[in-house]
Amino acid sequence: MAQSTSSPRFVATGDIGYGQTVDDEGVLGKGSILAGGWGVRLTERLTLQAVLDRAAYHRDEDWLEFDGRVVFAGAEAAFHYRPAQRVRPYWSIGAGFFNDDGTATWKSQIGLLQPRLEERVERHFTFAAMTASGGIEVPLSPRASIRTGLRFHGLLDTGDDAAPHTMLHATVGMSWKW
Repeated sequence: MAQSTSSPRFVATGDIGYGQTVDDEGVLGKGSILAGGWGVRLTERLTLQAVLDRAAYHRDEDWLEFDGRVVFAGAEAAFHYRPAQRVRPYWSIGAGFFNDDGTATWKSQIGLLQPRLEERVERHFTFAAMTASGGIEVPLSPRASIRTGLRFHGLLDTGDDAAPHTMLHATVGMSWKW
């Protein structure tokens, strides 16, 4: 049977990483990210893809604790430089929505022998956000590659000040074309 010489049309990506989430006044916390995408290659260099990312964050201080996770769902355009090169830079940009669910706990102690008081507040936000990433991809075969990069999420809505405004995560993962 003759093999097709056309290039693969679809792409799936998966990344893991670690980074930081901040609001407009400071750090909400650090944590891991799981990122995935599925796309259609329009040309050798340009792919349109749907992305789904889950970023966790946690920060525990004597007076304050944040714990939560942000799920981002959206679409992006990804551009790969020089498809024939052994190491290929890539970048992407897109938009979508993120949903933040978590808790904020304010801790206070009135006196030395007094019990510690904790005020726990549930946090739930859904806002428009943008995403961008960049990095390098190293092909292992014509269809599989490993990749490393940096993923950024930023708030587009003028929402609540306590909502996550920026997330930055270093990632490593794989890409599969078929």
